[in-house]
Amino acid sequence: MSSKFALRNISLTARLTLFFTAALAVIVLGVSAMMYEELVHQLHEKEELELKDDLHIQQDVFEYLARRQRPTQWQHEWSEHQEKYQRFAWQLTGSDGAVRLASANAAGFADGLALPAQDGRFARAGAGARSFLLYRIAVDPAAGQGARLSGILDVTQDERVARRYLRKLALVVALAICLAAGAGWLLTRRGLAPLRAISAEIGRISAEKLNYRIANEAWPSDLRQLALDFDAMLARLQRSFDQLSRFSSDLAHEFRSPINNLVAAASVTLVRARDVAEYEATLEVMVEEGNRLSRMVSSMLFLARADNARQTLHRETVSAQAEFSKLIDFFGIMAEEQGVTLRAAGDANVVADPILLRRALSNLVANALQHTPRGGTVELSAETRDGTVLIAVADDGAGIAAEHIPYLFDRFYRVDAARSSGDSSGLGLAVVRSIAELHGGTVAVESAPGQGARFEMRFDQS
Repeated sequence: MSSKFALRNISLTARLTLFFTAALAVIVLGVSAMMYEELVHQLHEKEELELKDDLHIQQDVFEYLARRQRPTQWQHEWSEHQEKYQRFAWQLTGSDGAVRLASANAAGFADGLALPAQDGRFARAGAGARSFLLYRIAVDPAAGQGARLSGILDVTQDERVARRYLRKLALVVALAICLAAGAGWLLTRRGLAPLRAISAEIGRISAEKLNYRIANEAWPSDLRQLALDFDAMLARLQRSFDQLSRFSSDLAHEFRSPINNLVAAASVTLVRARDVAEYEATLEVMVEEGNRLSRMVSSMLFLARADNARQTLHRETVSAQAEFSKLIDFFGIMAEEQGVTLRAAGDANVVADPILLRRALSNLVANALQHTPRGGTVELSAETRDGTVLIAVADDGAGIAAEHIPYLFDRFYRVDAARSSGDSSGLGLAVVRSIAELHGGTVAVESAPGQGARFEMRFDQS
């Protein structure tokens, strides 16, 4: 955990330089290893071919002498060559392992010739500071039953060449990695210059400059999308900031009215002595304004919890028809007093928090009753369509103009005085939208002037 945290603290320049150097080091080391292995392979092939050829020539000499008993000119020349050529030596052993014949320089190769080796297979060994390649074959029975011819080649010089090459290769690889690290750091720093520039541009943005945009600059294509996404975030922040400013202003205005009413009612009552009926009337006004404040505070607390994802849902399967029946019983007297018909149609089972669903429907029904004239109808309906439950509240009131529809679910938004009520907090539809979104659903409205309004909540049950 600590190592991962430490890696995250490393600068992007250092991290990319490290990755670049590591990748290049792996490539250089891999290529160098292949080159070294190829060199060693070529040296070994050359040594084995040389030893094999020398030994087979010596074998031909023995087999020729075994048949003719008299050396020819080429055999004399081979013997003279052996005396001058000190890398190769040979010896002929009998079936008992005793040495019958040996080259003039065999004594200098005694340690290597004594090593065990299988017929027809090369064996490599070191004796002191020297390295040997040993090869052993059987000779013609005419040279002696069970006779073996052993050849040995001094490969010390080739081993030194390989080691010297390896040292130089290691030095070159180390130097290449160091140069790669330096070049990688310079290239990475230069390549990340636009990122530092975009960071500097972002650093100039403050709460007073949320309208500033950085995508107007000419950024590389890789950073262009980042700049666009950052500008989109700034736009969202600006909208949220403006909304919060408007919300604070609206909140102060909405709270001021009931508080002023409370203070005014109390002040007027205290001016002079009044009878019981006047005190009762004043108390009724104060209770009404207090209830209005309480509803506003309750709605505000609910919206705050919903905005911060702290609202806990207790989901269960709820029958829309059963909820409609409870709402009709609750709002029935109010609807009757207003001369409005309240009815329900259809049914659907929705997985939702029953308390929150009832609250959303109550707000929609109360809103519909406020804006439906006498003789009108408010209808609650439910249906299931393609795995989505649709629950709607429709009225045949005055309707809503198109320019107001996008803002209906904003907090404290009111269309006009005619569609506003003194009992309304301006938060009912905002609460409906929050409840729908908490359930992963949506809410929408269809309306036109003179054609009523239809509010519909959609809950995806798939």
